[in-house]
Order: sequence, then structure tokens, then C-alpha cells
Amino acid sequence: MSYSLIHTIVLSLFPCLIPPYAFRLSRVFGTQRVGWVLVASFSLLAALELVGAWHPMRLGLDPGLALDLLNFLVPVLLLIGMVHIEIVFKERLRVEEQEQRLRSELELQVKERTAELDRANEELRHEITLRMQGEEELRKSKEQYRFLFDENPQPMWIYNLSSFAFLAFNRAALRHYGFTSEEFRELTARDLYPPGDVEGFVADSEKASAELRRGLCRHRKKDGSLLEVEVICQDLRCAGEPARLVLAHDVTAQRRLQKQLLQAQKAEVTAKLAGGIGDNFGKLITIIEADAKGLLDNCADPGAVEPLKRMAATAGAAASLTHQLLALVRRHPMRPQAVDLNQLIEEQGQALSRELGSKIKLQKNYGTNLPPILADPRLIEQILHNLIRNAQEAMPEGGSLTLATAKLDLDEGQARRQEGARPGPCVSLTVADTGCGMTPEVQSCLFEPFFTTKSPGNATGLGLATVQGLVKQHDGWIDVNSQPGGGSRLTVFFPCSNAVPRAAY
Repeated sequence: MSYSLIHTIVLSLFPCLIPPYAFRLSRVFGTQRVGWVLVASFSLLAALELVGAWHPMRLGLDPGLALDLLNFLVPVLLLIGMVHIEIVFKERLRVEEQEQRLRSELELQVKERTAELDRANEELRHEITLRMQGEEELRKSKEQYRFLFDENPQPMWIYNLSSFAFLAFNRAALRHYGFTSEEFRELTARDLYPPGDVEGFVADSEKASAELRRGLCRHRKKDGSLLEVEVICQDLRCAGEPARLVLAHDVTAQRRLQKQLLQAQKAEVTAKLAGGIGDNFGKLITIIEADAKGLLDNCADPGAVEPLKRMAATAGAAASLTHQLLALVRRHPMRPQAVDLNQLIEEQGQALSRELGSKIKLQKNYGTNLPPILADPRLIEQILHNLIRNAQEAMPEGGSLTLATAKLDLDEGQARRQEGARPGPCVSLTVADTGCGMTPEVQSCLFEPFFTTKSPGNATGLGLATVQGLVKQHDGWIDVNSQPGGGSRLTVFFPCSNAVPRAAY
């Protein structure tokens, strides 16, 4: 009886061990629902066996039949559990295989994506390298631009072809033209040209060209002085708009030197020609004039008197021309003495009034305490009459002519601004008129021999050239100030003399 009880208890406890194991399997393989079914089934069977063992009669079951039923159901249920475990295990393997495949695909995608990122990083590094090289080249280019443009010793600028506003300019332009950076920025390219040249500059700016162009023009500095410059122009686009790059080379000194050289060559040729003609021709004219006067004095034929008078007058005019030629080459015979310019002009007052006529009003403005000059009075009178005659011809309809004298003391700076001037005390003689004035082109040729603005036959072109020759023979110099339509003012400067002025005569 005790053995049967122990047997029953052991057999009852054995099924009770299966549900926890099934539950463990269900937890391991993840099929929790099936595990709970097994737990419930085994738990029920164990309960039935215990109940049946302790109270078999109470359920109406034969203990042997209950045991056989349990022995049948337990293997069946175990088989079902094993099948379930196999299915779960296969499912687990399938899931693992799928997980492995997905992991492999993911790794492949990661590798491909990583390779793409590596390539992108490499391209990015290459682009960064190129950009850094570009920035370095740009920095070097800007540095070169600064040296080639900003530090260029030649004035350079870029201006807009539509508005003429300056887009860029270098330091040489500021230094050469005398402007500050702010002042130059407020100007336009037209402001660099004198009023008479602006129209031509605007017309030239409208002719855009891709070729490099050269030309000569005049520019104005801040102080109003004019420069002769050679410009090199190149059209381009700046800030998306048509513009022009200009390089200006100041040739003022070079052109002045060329003019001086040309004038010196002309003067040399003229001196040789005029000097030879003046000497030889003067001797011949003197003989002709003397013979004509001798025949006129001894002529008894009334019909021959008038031709002899014309011959003598013509010879006198020819002699005057030879004197002009000699004055031109500074070989005019001189008898220098101390001369008071105020007194000399006053003595010539009546003759000058008759020469000017009624249409021209003569005004005199004498300087006080005027020191004497060392000069030949006859040559000074010739200078005065030639200057007045030149002013009279500039006022055919009449006007006003002013004669003025003054005492001056030129310093080194003032002397450098006037060609041929010397520092020190001097006396000036100014002849100013209200006539038609002169253009710069006429002024540049004013003292050239045989140059005249009159029609051929009306003038010899030796008047002002003779004046310059006589002035230089007195160690003096001439300053000209004239504007078209604004009259002219010619000032002659003579060095002072310590001698006593000559007496009136």
C-alpha cells in the first residue's frame, strides 16, 4: 500500500516537471502561446493523476485505466512537444538565416555606401584642394595686380564709357595730377581735359574698339596747368559694363625739348641765312639809297624826281628790313645806355596815339620808383612800336590798349616758370589789348620767323620775331598770356641796370 502510494506520487510528480520545461522552451524559442498550452495541458493531467491517485473512486475511474491513460497521453504530448520544438527550431534557423542574409545585405549596402562616402570625401578633399589653390592663385593675382596697377609708376585709370566715372585709378595718377583719392573719385574722365578738348574726347570714347590704341592729348592738373600726354587705351568690361583702361605718359618735357631743339635748328638756319643776307644786302641797299638821294639832289628833270623819291623810299624800306633781319639774329648794332622806360614811353606818346588812331583808346600805367635798364633806346622804341602794331592788328574794330611798367624781383621758383627768365631785380613792359586773342597753336608759333596769320603779301612775319631777337639781345625774355576772344597780354622783362638814366632827348 505504501509502495503504490509512492509510485503514484512519483508518476504524478514527473508530469509536473514537464510544464516548466515546456515553458522554458517556449521562452527560449519565442512561441509563448504554444508553451502556455503545454503548461496548461500537463498541469491538468498532473492534477487529474493526483486526484485520481488519491481519490480514484470519487471520479469513477479505475486506477489502472487512469494510469494507462496517463502513460498514453504523456508520450503523445511529449511527441507533440518535440514536434513543436523542431518546428520552432527550424523557424529559428530560418529566422537566423534570414537575419544573416539581411545582415550580409546590410553590410554590403554599408560597404557600398561607405565606398560612395569615401569617393565623395575624396572628391570633396580634391575640390577643397583646388579651391585652396584657386584662393592662393587669386591672392597672388591680387598681389600682382596691386604691383602692376597700384604701384605702377605710370598714371593709370579705368573709366566707364557711358558715365565717364572713374572705376579704378592708381597712386601715380594721384601724384601726377595733384588730386587726393577722394577728389579723384568725385571727378569724371572729362574733367581731365581742357574745355576745348572735351568734345573730341567724348567722340573718341564712343568709338569702342578691341584693339590697343595710342594717341596724344592734353590733360589738366589740379592747379590748372596743362600736360601733353601720350595715352594708351584698351577697351574692356568692368563690373559687367563697357569700360576703358588708360595708361598716360607725360611727354610735356619731351615735347618741349623737341620744340626747343626744332626752334634752335630753325634759329640756327635762320641766323645763318638772315645774317648773310642782312650784311650783304644791307651794304647794297645803303649804296642804292645813297645814290638815289644823290641823284635826287642833283636832278634837274621834274619827271625823274618822283621815281627817284620812290627809289629812295624803297631803299629805306629795304634797309629797315635788313635791320630786322640783323635784329632777328641778335646782330643789330647796339649803343647801350641807362634807359628809363617810363620816360621813353612818355616821349613816344604822341607818335603812338597817331599810330593807333581814334578807334583804339590808349591807357598808360606807370610803375613808381622804376630803376633804369641798360639798353639801346632806338631798339627799345622798335620793340615798343612792333608790340603796339601787333596789338592794333588784333583790334580792327577798335578797343583798348594798355601800356604798363613795373619793378619786379623774381625768385628762383618764379624764374623757373618762365622760359629764359633769370632771378633777380628786373623791369617789365606790358602791352595788353582787348582784341581777338590767340589760340594755343598760334602762341606756339608766335615768335617763329616769317610766321603770320595774315594773308600772303600783307605781312612779312618778322615783327614779333624781331622783337624776340632784340629782347634777347638785351638779355631779356618775353611772357605771353592770351585766350581766344579774351585779348592778349605780352610782357617784356629787362634786367635792371645800376647806371644813371639817360637824359631826355
